[in-house]
Amino acid sequence: MKLETVEKALHLTYPPAFRELYEAGALRWLCGRPQAKSHLFPNQLLEEAYYPYWDMLPFSDVKRMRGYLYMQVELNCGHWKDGVEPLPFAAEGEGDIFFFDAALNDPNAPVFCWVRSQGRVGMFSRSLEEFICAELCERVANGLIPLEHWWVQNQLRWLTPAHRMPFLAKDLRALDRMVFQVSFWADTDYVTY
Repeated sequence: MKLETVEKALHLTYPPAFRELYEAGALRWLCGRPQAKSHLFPNQLLEEAYYPYWDMLPFSDVKRMRGYLYMQVELNCGHWKDGVEPLPFAAEGEGDIFFFDAALNDPNAPVFCWVRSQGRVGMFSRSLEEFICAELCERVANGLIPLEHWWVQNQLRWLTPAHRMPFLAKDLRALDRMVFQVSFWADTDYVTY
């Protein structure tokens, strides 16, 4: 399934930042095609030790996961704020779901997270670029993946020059500090109970 197929089925549009990654070929594997070294995150089978704690959603799962988000909030006697259009793109093993609000039409693509254990929704990163940067910073700063690993080096192209600089300078302290600048929690009024 392609990105365009999901957009047509849901009558929603992915943010330009996500579409840019898709058009560059970095998300080709979400269509169900074989993964290659150019993709956005490591192949879980080949690089299991370095794989993020969350999984990108294949495009064939997006509609189902969107329905799951709505259902979970309703099961807990809650409702989504009018006008919010969650468009999930990643999920954590414990059930947290990362999504865009397609109604925002924001080119920076703020990343929101629905926390399953609490039923809360908050902003996780101000942009998709910061979301990617946070993953890289956390993994490198905590020694979970070497800075020189091909995957880290391959992902630097998606970062702004300012966020790329500490990686190029091999400044682990700066990377550790940057995690908290690009990944945070800001409550939203997206879900009420």
